[in-house]
Amino acid sequence: MTAAAPSLLEGRHTRACPACGNTDDTHERYSEHIDPRRIDGMSYASRKDPEYMRLRMVVCPACDLLYAPRIPTAEFLRHAYADTGYDSDTEARYAAASYAEALRGRLSRLPNRSSALEIGSGNGALLSHLRAFEFDEVIGIEPSREAARSAPPEVRDLIRVETFDSTRWSAGHFSLIIANQLLEHTDDPFGLLVAAHGLLMPGGALMIVSHNYRHWLMRLLGARSPIIDIEHLQVFSARSLGLALHRAGFIAPEIQNFSNRYPVHYWTRLLPIPGFIKRPLHSRLRRGATGALMVRASVGNMFAWAQA
Repeated sequence: MTAAAPSLLEGRHTRACPACGNTDDTHERYSEHIDPRRIDGMSYASRKDPEYMRLRMVVCPACDLLYAPRIPTAEFLRHAYADTGYDSDTEARYAAASYAEALRGRLSRLPNRSSALEIGSGNGALLSHLRAFEFDEVIGIEPSREAARSAPPEVRDLIRVETFDSTRWSAGHFSLIIANQLLEHTDDPFGLLVAAHGLLMPGGALMIVSHNYRHWLMRLLGARSPIIDIEHLQVFSARSLGLALHRAGFIAPEIQNFSNRYPVHYWTRLLPIPGFIKRPLHSRLRRGATGALMVRASVGNMFAWAQA
């Protein structure tokens, strides 16, 4: 990844708001802060330790999206995610349990359980739950080779190690599409929403868990928030996500705060404190009984359910 760092800094292109197309990028929220010497094989990994590096981020005055008006090339991003490291196998399983809990009560609202697609499936932790929910077909898309290799044998064959390409399926193929913690990373989030809508059968649903930069804790932390990160090309608010889903054709999307259950030791990884304090604290908690205690908290994520 270090060798590719110049591509991140020099090969970027300018874009309008990726949710609504507005071209006013004067409402700066965060200035750029990048140290190319610190970009490594974990910079584009999920659930990594915060690096506190970021692209320039502005707020769209039309739809309220927080986004980077200059981003890396699609080729850089493809290689970055394909080659990234992966060290969050356990945390992914905890996250999947929270996602499955939110999904379970909504399964009856689907037209059927013929086919489910998870875009950004990581180690396949949620795919196991989808099989337990008795979907006839379960497919995961994951660009990271390391993440896919971490999948347990029973779901490894369900994961396609590639970037999402909607042309691989016919219109209306899926009854459920899941895109959790994904919209921040794609260079065309609105295009992904439109593609998902086209792949859903009538009454099918799109499930999203996404960061919310308007959450009170995220506003309090500001640039020290873990969601203000070099790998995040945009971060939605409830308003901007709702507008984007409506514009993509979804009917009356539901958006609400979302809480995760993680062990105490994981939450310490996100603390905005110096590394020389955080690293030994996290290590000690991870080894001890206290660190294994499960804590549910809403720390800036939101859940969206939108039907076609």
